[in-house]
Amino acid sequence: MIYEILTIIPAKFADTEIEAVSERIAKQIEAAGGKIEKTENLGKLKLAYAINHVRYGTYVLFYIEAAQEIMAKVDQGLRLADEVLRHMIVVHPKGMPRHTPRPTSYVPPLNAEGRRSSEKGDDKPARHAEVAAKIEEKPLSTKDLDKKLDEILDSDIMKSI
Repeated sequence: MIYEILTIIPAKFADTEIEAVSERIAKQIEAAGGKIEKTENLGKLKLAYAINHVRYGTYVLFYIEAAQEIMAKVDQGLRLADEVLRHMIVVHPKGMPRHTPRPTSYVPPLNAEGRRSSEKGDDKPARHAEVAAKIEEKPLSTKDLDKKLDEILDSDIMKSI
């Protein structure tokens, strides 16, 4: 049966080291009993969320032929590998796929107004306007502050407490 294994290699490895890391992963898969049909480096992308304080990762795709019993060993080996940030195994019962999917960078979902959080016009300018309005208020003198506090304490809200 053909399996597709997508691995994410953390950004701590330089682009020149990715080939060596993917070869170590391939040797680990072959040691477990799998036969590698095809390997593809899909490139470095920003992750949707930080994993262990890592924000970028290189995606490497392996197509292997193996029995189901062998895949448990491969999965366990990839979980324990320090070179692999995350991995996913997908079974292809009909054989090798004809085309390789290309991952794209993470795009945040739309908010209630139909905008992405990175677009202009989100809540940031409104918060800035509130802060500017607070700064423009005149400072109170001590007498005015005492008078306002007395009004609050004498109000109906404090009587009900």
